Amino acid sequence: MSPAPPPLDAAAPTDAARTAVALGCFWGPDARFGAVEGVIRTRVGYAGGTTAAPTYDDIGDHIETVWIEYDPAQVDYAGLLLLFWASHDPTCAPFKRQYQPALFPQTDRQAEQARASRTARKQETGALTTEIIAEASFHRAESYHQNYKLRRHPVLFDAVRQNYPTDEAFISAPAATLVNGYVGGHRAPRHLDGDLPRLSLPREAAQRLRTVAARRHDASLPE
Repeated sequence: MSPAPPPLDAAAPTDAARTAVALGCFWGPDARFGAVEGVIRTRVGYAGGTTAAPTYDDIGDHIETVWIEYDPAQVDYAGLLLLFWASHDPTCAPFKRQYQPALFPQTDRQAEQARASRTARKQETGALTTEIIAEASFHRAESYHQNYKLRRHPVLFDAVRQNYPTDEAFISAPAATLVNGYVGGHRAPRHLDGDLPRLSLPREAAQRLRTVAARRHDASLPE
């Protein structure tokens, strides 16, 4: 018998909005956006290029990208844009194409908001390098890149992973996304009292998460 999903997963809405962003190496922004209240799940992958079937070792002209599914009743696209712009210096050109900062709007409305936000930022900073790429296909990255920050903490990884019958289910799990956000240092420990009952973690893992979150959290980072 498969274990029951954590309450956070069971309560996740099925009518999620979707978007994608790129902010350099995808491990960090995967955790950063996964920590946002209202983000349901994140996945990492490759987008923006023409190379067929990109992989980490053969990425071609694609960009490392974070796919985001979110509940617009809790966080809107404008809020995600604020976090995106606060998370990089748009005047600095990346040293490799795969680390190009970019927005990948998934609707006409998102594209309109993305362009308006880029125009406003350009007026503040002058020339900038951040791109907006519409209608880009997303190619999911290899499993070992998904929830990467969490995978580097074996006790927590095992505690979360045991709730899912397959790695595919784990990768898509809201609980895994949120814990990944905590261990990445992007969600304040004060939220744990409300979050832990939603995560179905064993006592030892819950205490470990408190310890890791307290050690890793950077109060200067946008939440």
